[in-house]
This record gives sequence, C-alpha cells and structure tokens, in this order.
Amino acid sequence: MDLNIMQMDSKDLLTHQYDVGEFGASVRKELRRREAMGFWKGEFKINDKKAKKETVSTVGQVRVVK
Repeated sequence: MDLNIMQMDSKDLLTHQYDVGEFGASVRKELRRREAMGFWKGEFKINDKKAKKETVSTVGQVRVVK
C-alpha cells in the first residue's frame, strides 16, 4: 500500500473511490481499512452507515394482559 494514499484526507479518498486501476483499488482498500478501525481523517463524516435506530426500552414496565 502506498504511503501517499494513507496520508490522504478521507474526503479526498472518497472522490477517488470509483477510479479504475491499481490506484482506485488501493483507495478502496484504504477506505475499508479506515471504516473497520473507525478512523476518519479530515472534516467530519457526513453520514454514518453504522448508526442504528434505538428502540424504547420496556424494562421495568408492567404489562396488563387481558
């Protein structure tokens, strides 16, 4: 893996994400590596794929069954 790619900003990597060839493959590999580690370099990430909707807890509530 090229050190230049590892030092690039995450937004720059996203712009080259769909490039064809060895460079594009290295960029996609670096993006997968950063996502697995939870690492983001640069400005804040716009959306988070791993964000899950939380459900309301029902622990401690009494349910009446008729």
